[in-house]
Amino acid sequence: MKYKHLAMLAAFATASLPAINHVAYAEGDTTPAAASSADVAAESNEFKMFRFATRMDKLDFVKQAMHLNSEQEKKFLAQYDRYDIELASLNDERLAIINDYADNFEKITDKEADKLVKRSLNYRKQRTALLEKYYAKVAKATSKVIAARFLQVEAVLHGAGDVVIGSSIPLMEK
Repeated sequence: MKYKHLAMLAAFATASLPAINHVAYAEGDTTPAAASSADVAAESNEFKMFRFATRMDKLDFVKQAMHLNSEQEKKFLAQYDRYDIELASLNDERLAIINDYADNFEKITDKEADKLVKRSLNYRKQRTALLEKYYAKVAKATSKVIAARFLQVEAVLHGAGDVVIGSSIPLMEK
């Protein structure tokens, strides 16, 4: 597939800002057309390990950016861990959308384009709803100031990820 790297890039961009300057990916398809099941399993394991590592980098970044004392950090992280799990699940949908786009890029129809756009808009609504949900939870567990800072940090991470992904995905040709 010509745009196979998009899914890895999306996973990376939605998982980690601190490493954005350290990622490199292939521009073309370097895998054989018929990959074996062992190759697919190995790629899946590599992807899982990559995703885990970037989530840990993101957690370190968030901890540093939040500037919390140990008591505040403990309360914050109890909520943040739940948020991060839900966000990872939500980002799976984003990956699926990008994969579907890449799979159909050269033969996209109006109907397929409409479905992808609606799925993308729904993803963004769900991401905003998730932030609203955890703003309230973090505010209750800590303070509204800390919760607002959480939203600021996540806005930076989401914005950076959106820029990396958006600038890497080719525009529809038709």
